[in-house]
Amino acid sequence: MHLRRWIAGASLLSCGCGARQSSRPASDELARAFIAQDGGTVAHPTRSGTLVTFAGAREIARLAWRDDGETLTSEVEAGGHALTVATHRSPRRVVVGAGTDAAAHDLPAGTVVLENLDWQAYALVAEQFPDATSPTAVQVYVPSRGATVGALVTVRPSADGGRVVAVTLGSLQVTVDVSAEGDVTHATVPAQHLEARLASAGPPVIEHRAAPAGIAEEPFEGTRGGVAIRGSLWRPADATAPMPVVVLIAGSGPTDRDCNSALGLRTDAFRMLAEGLARHGVASVRFDKRGVGESGTNFDGTAVTLGDFVDDAAAVLAQVQADRRFNAVTLAGHSEGGLIALEIAARTHVDALLLLATAGRPLGVVLREQLARQFDAARMADVDRILAAIGAGADPGVVAAPLDALFAPAVRPFLRSIIEADPVRLLRGQSTPTTVIQGETDMQVTVTDARALGAARRDVHVTLLPETNHPLKHERVAALPQASYADPSMPLAPGVLDAVLGGVARAPRR
Repeated sequence: MHLRRWIAGASLLSCGCGARQSSRPASDELARAFIAQDGGTVAHPTRSGTLVTFAGAREIARLAWRDDGETLTSEVEAGGHALTVATHRSPRRVVVGAGTDAAAHDLPAGTVVLENLDWQAYALVAEQFPDATSPTAVQVYVPSRGATVGALVTVRPSADGGRVVAVTLGSLQVTVDVSAEGDVTHATVPAQHLEARLASAGPPVIEHRAAPAGIAEEPFEGTRGGVAIRGSLWRPADATAPMPVVVLIAGSGPTDRDCNSALGLRTDAFRMLAEGLARHGVASVRFDKRGVGESGTNFDGTAVTLGDFVDDAAAVLAQVQADRRFNAVTLAGHSEGGLIALEIAARTHVDALLLLATAGRPLGVVLREQLARQFDAARMADVDRILAAIGAGADPGVVAAPLDALFAPAVRPFLRSIIEADPVRLLRGQSTPTTVIQGETDMQVTVTDARALGAARRDVHVTLLPETNHPLKHERVAALPQASYADPSMPLAPGVLDAVLGGVARAPRR
């Protein structure tokens, strides 16, 4: 199993409801589910165990580990790929892979090793830092990336005689329970909705969030290419006559029906929008993207292109249009979802289009602009080389960190499918009544994009909302980070719902 293939299978490119920073549904950025490990000497007989990682109630990875007191050997399976990690206590060394594909790295003092989904490795952190009752600075080595980053480690005793280990990297925190015998029994990554449990414990029970009072909820399910696409239909509970309906299409990455993501995005933006629509007599359908939430995972995530998401959303639209309860259908796309909506409207009749925080330039241009905010000229020259190769369908060759995860082989087919996608050209070639809604403190898509879309046709209506960011929440300052990306309690920004209602078709377009 080549390390490059593991990185591709266990990492993903996207920021959920946002513009593309990553984007693979089958892998869901597992590379951010960090696991730390380090040395020390342990006197105990050989122990072993199995831990299962869940995103919500869905199993996404399985870890089988064995510890003989000298070496912890972990076998991690995720996204159809497997990886072996062996951590030696003395001499302190980590070996990743097996046979001729193995790569070894000596561990300096004070360094912990952090590999995807190897939860048992936290027991070794507890061994090395037994007195770290307050946050202790450490260096974390990520073997599949060949990179070292700073982190904070805390180890505290638990009531049952074990220990609780926490590792914090930036805004991401992983918390792990270690038994008195040294076995990891449970782990959580709250920002990513990830939970690791003993195999014997079974999946977690996820409490369903019912629709608010006065709103009727129906499960929505369709199938496209053998993959189930599931979501929710909300409508006014007292509605009797035919009513308008909005189909909501989420943005890039592993984004669910509520506009939340396992990458740490927690906004509930679509849930709030659906409630607001229902309060004003408008039904809505929102759905989990393929490979996310309750939708199907039975497809090859390394071969997904933009066309797959377009076809999925088109299948949802067709099912809604066939429902006689609805007399007018509006297609609303957020961020990359706006591009998907434009692709669908170019080939299928819809009564209206809503483009929410949607790029007005080819997405390859937007991606490059986002990266230019982070990297110097030399690194951007490498970005240009890689993008040119991917766009031409060629192998870009060696891609060094930190670009290796962004341009991993598994995501290149998707990147190639979006690099030249041009929203303005698509909008110019159709006559669907269109409303563009853009926040002025959006750090992923800009007012310039909205104006470009507005200039595509004379009849396009553009609404600019002050102090409104990419997830459609209130943010005064146009700078990242913004708290609303991870705080679902924050309401939609003032003016968002009114702008959306203004663009909803109330009668069928002839």
